[in-house]
Amino acid sequence: MLEWLDPKEGERILDIACGGGELSLKIAEKGCEVYGIDMSENTIEGARHLSEREKIACEFEVGNAEDLPYPDGYFDKVVCSSSLEHFKDDINALKEMRRVLKPSASVVLTTDSFTYPISDELKERHRKIAYIANYYTIEKLKERFEIAGFEMNRSKYLLNSRITSFFFKVGIKIKWSGILWMAISFIAYPLCLVSDRLFGDKDKGYTLIAEAKKVI
Repeated sequence: MLEWLDPKEGERILDIACGGGELSLKIAEKGCEVYGIDMSENTIEGARHLSEREKIACEFEVGNAEDLPYPDGYFDKVVCSSSLEHFKDDINALKEMRRVLKPSASVVLTTDSFTYPISDELKERHRKIAYIANYYTIEKLKERFEIAGFEMNRSKYLLNSRITSFFFKVGIKIKWSGILWMAISFIAYPLCLVSDRLFGDKDKGYTLIAEAKKVI
């Protein structure tokens, strides 16, 4: 996300559905003015505590991605990590991202794709436990961007090798939680990174990353 976002010192950046604020703080460390917004009061409270503990300034607030509390053309960039798939009205959320961006500014996001082979049973289990409203292919996401007033510059499938798929399916079965998953993660993360880099299928993946530019 950071590589694609390429935050520059002095930029004003919005992190939509920021969760606990980890990505927001990483961006702020680059010298950016960062705002984080999330619907969960608990996660925003946690993000504020993290900001204070790490002594990294960020503005966090509770709010809805489909009705952003910011003026038009306020941000240099928008980032949205693993959240678009949860928005029931994804086009309206994208339109709000466009509204708060400056002319010709960009959004970088990741979202669930699930184009990598997986059983219908596990896909439906994931949909329920992760509260998924939409899965995306590159073509579908490009269409959504265009409707909302963006032009997609680049995209790439992620989490797209056999080893990653194995661990991803295990994660779904145990809901990515508990001591067992924490232990598995220490082994899974480095293996998945190497496996995806060497053997990843560029035409499919469990996740999709994309960058789009605001069309004037």
